[in-house]
Amino acid sequence: MARTRSNRRLDRPREQVLAATLEMIAEQGLGKVTMASLAARLETSGGHLLYYFGTRNGLLLETLRWSESQYAEQRAPLVVRATEGAADPASVLEFAGVFLPVDERDPRWLLWLELWARAPYDAELAAAQRELDDQWHDDLVVVLRAGLPGVTDPEGLSQRLRAMWDGFAIAIVNGGGIAQREAAIGHTRAALDPVT
Repeated sequence: MARTRSNRRLDRPREQVLAATLEMIAEQGLGKVTMASLAARLETSGGHLLYYFGTRNGLLLETLRWSESQYAEQRAPLVVRATEGAADPASVLEFAGVFLPVDERDPRWLLWLELWARAPYDAELAAAQRELDDQWHDDLVVVLRAGLPGVTDPEGLSQRLRAMWDGFAIAIVNGGGIAQREAAIGHTRAALDPVT
C-alpha cells in the first residue's frame, strides 16, 4: 500500500528531522537524501522542512552540528575528569573510542566524509567543519595534558592523533569495520607508549 503524505506537524521538528536525516544517510548514502524523500519518510511536506532549514545544505549543516553535539556530550566526562586531575593514559584511548566510527555504517562519519568533499566549494560548511574540529582538538589537549603530564607538546600530539584517527576512520567506513577500529585503538596505544 502506498503511503500518503499527511503534511502533519512534527512533535519535535528539528530533532526528528535531524535524526531521520542521519538514519537515511546510514541506509542510503547522502546522495539519496533529498528534501522530498526526507519529507516522505517523516510524513510531512518538503515546505515544512524548508521552513526549518532553508535549503538542503542548511539541513546537512545542521545535521552535522547536531550529531557533533551528541559526541561532545560523550567526551565531556573525559574532559571533566581531566580538569579534576583524574585522567590517565587510558583516558586518551577512551577519547579515541568516542572519535572513531563505531563501524562501517556509522552515520556521523558517513556524513562527515560526504561533507568533507563539499567543503572546498562551500565556505560556510568549511568554517563549520573547522570549528567542530577545533572543539575536538581543544578537548583532546585537555585530556592529554592531564592524562600524559610528561608530554611536552600536547597541541602537536593532538594534531597527530586526530590525523591518524581520521585516516583510520576512512578505513573503517570503507569496509574495515570493527576490525579496523580495533586496529586503530591498538595503534593509538602504540603511539602513546613512548610518552607514558
